[in-house]
Amino acid sequence: MVRNIMSKLLLAAGVLSSANAYFLFAMNDVIATERLDPIVNPGGVSGHTHTIFGGSNFRATTNTSFLRQSECTSSPINEDKSAYWAPTLYFQWKNGSFTSVSGNPVMYYLFSDTPGTTTPFPDDFRMISGTPTLRSYNASSYAQQAVTFLCLDFNGVTTKSNELPSTNCPSGIRAQINFPSCWDGKNTDSSDHKSHVAYLSGGPDSGTCSDPKYPVTLPRVFMEMYLDTATLYGQRDQAMNPDQPFVYAMGDPTGYGYHADFLMGWESGVLQKVVDGCNCNPYGDPTCCSDAGIFTFTHGGQCRITQGVDEIVTGTLDKLPGNNPVVPLNGVAQNLAASVTPAFIQPVYAYTGSSPTQTGSPVGAPVTATGAAPTSSTAAPPAKSSAVASSSSQAAAAGSSSKAAVASASSQQAAASSSSQPAAASPSSKAADASSSPATAKTSSTAAPAQATQPAAPGNNPAAPSSKATASSTKSASTSSSTHGSSPNPGSGSNKSGHCKHNNAGHKRNQFGRSRLTFDEPAAPRYESPFRRYPSGADDAL
Repeated sequence: MVRNIMSKLLLAAGVLSSANAYFLFAMNDVIATERLDPIVNPGGVSGHTHTIFGGSNFRATTNTSFLRQSECTSSPINEDKSAYWAPTLYFQWKNGSFTSVSGNPVMYYLFSDTPGTTTPFPDDFRMISGTPTLRSYNASSYAQQAVTFLCLDFNGVTTKSNELPSTNCPSGIRAQINFPSCWDGKNTDSSDHKSHVAYLSGGPDSGTCSDPKYPVTLPRVFMEMYLDTATLYGQRDQAMNPDQPFVYAMGDPTGYGYHADFLMGWESGVLQKVVDGCNCNPYGDPTCCSDAGIFTFTHGGQCRITQGVDEIVTGTLDKLPGNNPVVPLNGVAQNLAASVTPAFIQPVYAYTGSSPTQTGSPVGAPVTATGAAPTSSTAAPPAKSSAVASSSSQAAAAGSSSKAAVASASSQQAAASSSSQPAAASPSSKAADASSSPATAKTSSTAAPAQATQPAAPGNNPAAPSSKATASSTKSASTSSSTHGSSPNPGSGSNKSGHCKHNNAGHKRNQFGRSRLTFDEPAAPRYESPFRRYPSGADDAL
């Protein structure tokens, strides 16, 4: 049975890869976990906590030019200093407190292998996929089809759903989201950060940009977030909702409000070379494009930023950071203002070791809304096993990060970088001519980055010297040549649930820091995550 499924998948993957190029990579690190969102809340503290990846010049306000000056990036592609972020997941205890869950993403870039067909993101391009206030599901919505979840079981049956799984997931949960890939060709942003883009004609992962309002085809960005929920499943009897104990940072226990943000930060001209020529491996291995000189791929290493908002958002808390009451299925969720807004911390430093050599200080005091009393953001954790205690200690473990499929989150002490930040871009700003934007010279691993003189804005950080510590070790790597079937069609928008059965499957880590499945029968070597969405017509194999 396994041999039959594998042979069909390999054939289908080969057919699709002849017309679609793609590559994928696991982020090397989480740069910060904070209430920051430079798209929705530029210059301020955001409504809920995000897990953040990419360039170290992530701030409350940032843009492409500023990101390109980042001292480091958590992307293994050195030229990709883009910013990526998604809401943080928490476990809700019976006493009403919350413990943060660590996670780390795998990113996909998918595009036509015909040069000139795909347009790279223009400077200052930004977009959001998903809606934080959703607590119900509309099967006909492409935007909601773009979000799916896998309940991972590396030794048994993995299931897919459109909501957070309500069953035990022995190997963790994987949250998946597709970004829109059709653009109006004019605006780099819009008032809702969505109206300047659209999904493909057939859904999030199929079709073309046939709508005349959105005629320009962009690279399709797809994010898989591996969430380390397994250690907490044993404590479900102590959860507020034992059937489904997890809640996203915006008070969402359903998963329908899952979302992700992207802000362009690729070095000038590199993404154009990528979409025109990075089609050398049919299974998404990025190293061949690195070998061809298209970009520089560096697996391992660390990139983090010191705390930029003066509050604790990881570990065990008495409430979700901000004002985010848990709203159940079919409830009405709102973006509510918090009673207390914490102060910013300045300066913010980038560092590449296990801990920073210096940190900033709070600027001013927390701001209390009229008629509201300040509240504490911490609580004594409930009694729990050593496994859970280990999970909840991540707030104090900035130096311990895992690069496995379910990788660890960064601590609260990892937040922003060492340059001042720009003013927020106008939501209706037009696309800049990429050729007119000079490339920013890359800084060495020991030199301080170039300082940019930027206008002051709320949450801005003055220029700060480099605070770096050299990583003391290089991550080990192992490879396997016999793996589960793959395809360049991740994130199927299908609304039906599915499952994937495995025979004598072994869970191994490959040289790119990702976890993958291997079978006891030979198959073509490939680069992939444990569970690929399958080619059209083979989706039932899930």
